[in-house]
Amino acid sequence: MKRIVAALVPLLLMCGCAPKSYKTDFFAMDTFMSVIVQGEQAEQTAQQCERRIAELEQALSRTREDSEIWQLNHAAGEAAAMPTAGGALLTAMEYARLTDGLYDPTVARLSDLWAIGTENARVPAQDEIDEALQGVGVDKLTAEQGNTFALRGGAQIDLGGIAKGIAADECAAILRQRGNDGLLVLGGNIYAVGANEGEDWVIGIADPENSADYIATLGVQDQSVVTSGDYERFFEQDGRRYHHIFDPRTGYPAQSGLRSVTVIDADSTRADALTTALFVMGLDKGMAFCVENEVAAVFVTSDKLVYTTPRVDEVCRFLLTGGEKGYTHAR
Repeated sequence: MKRIVAALVPLLLMCGCAPKSYKTDFFAMDTFMSVIVQGEQAEQTAQQCERRIAELEQALSRTREDSEIWQLNHAAGEAAAMPTAGGALLTAMEYARLTDGLYDPTVARLSDLWAIGTENARVPAQDEIDEALQGVGVDKLTAEQGNTFALRGGAQIDLGGIAKGIAADECAAILRQRGNDGLLVLGGNIYAVGANEGEDWVIGIADPENSADYIATLGVQDQSVVTSGDYERFFEQDGRRYHHIFDPRTGYPAQSGLRSVTVIDADSTRADALTTALFVMGLDKGMAFCVENEVAAVFVTSDKLVYTTPRVDEVCRFLLTGGEKGYTHAR
């Protein structure tokens, strides 16, 4: 897929790899990934992670005809067995309920209609959006007996909103089981496992105006850092930017006044789902949600204000570095 604009790693990594480390780079889940492992048998651990990511992609991809999700999407409403993807679907349903549907695994029809990130990106007519919305809503996904699932109303599943989070969590578990520290850079999902030679892993939050630069840093250990931003995939038409983060209530890219949301959490799947939902919520509702649910998050607004939730100081070291670029830590 040709992207119009795509930040390969929305969170900028700023660390040196330890001398006794192994690093593998590969392409999976429609993004470039890196796995850095420190300690004994680092190469074997990294290769095990790469194999597990490939297995998850085969189950969770909606574009591969040998995937479980592809089979579900083409089952014409009949129940389909999900031996590997079933757990991911239940998790997706859980986060859809938690966020009142602002994270929604059934937005595939909207994604296809707008085609953002492809050469066919366009602003659809309102009647096209209204028709696509008829197939959006997690209530159209039902869990049947025996780890089978069914889709109703023409809905289509896209687990892209949590698939990399699932992969990050499983790979982090592999590192811990094997006694390794390391860093997982799975597109916009970064997981810092353990310490970087006794120090924090330092990760930068990208500048929405220039994603090759950063506006803040996070010092973390045993935490995942995930960002969703309007600069990752978008196109412009008639002077207006249309990005890939959809509001499932309207069928349009969310207009929330935010440029990006970063979540820091030991559960990368949770962070993955919540960045999307929080971006759609906007600053005020998003901050309130984070306080109620004890979420560590960093919000960057369109007027260059940076807000951090109270839990940020509990899980990482936050430092604003974008003052010269006009960014202000508004707290």
